[in-house]
Amino acid sequence: MNLLFDTNILIFLTKNLRSKQISKALNPENQNVYISVVTVAELKSIALQNNWGSTKSQILHELLEDMTIIEVNESLINIYAEIDAFSQCKSLAYPSRTFSTPRNMGKNDLWIASTVALLGLKLVTTDNDFNHLHQVFIEVQNIKPEIFKG
Repeated sequence: MNLLFDTNILIFLTKNLRSKQISKALNPENQNVYISVVTVAELKSIALQNNWGSTKSQILHELLEDMTIIEVNESLINIYAEIDAFSQCKSLAYPSRTFSTPRNMGKNDLWIASTVALLGLKLVTTDNDFNHLHQVFIEVQNIKPEIFKG
């Protein structure tokens, strides 16, 4: 199954000079790796806000060269709406779920999840923001942030 890296994966990779080796460890079967254009926007904003230097910016540029960027477009609208309604416990299409209170997702995370769901990718992330969608809309692979240390 091809992969989509969440924004936090790329943030961790830009902080680490071993990013190419770690990226390969995250993708041992050498699957195609995608990212959402939303992730690119988030990364550029984070870089500006935190005044990333040339080393981090170059690492990010090299990482992005190895990934396919998926645009947000009209084809994502229906799955976005379904995931948002499900997350808010207001979807009649999914009356049973493993949670009883709404899971408030950021709008960027909704676009990322929609992209993963529509394209049948596996989401690789370090956070738990997508776990309620696992095995319902998408497959989520949680990575412990410790993998990036060392």
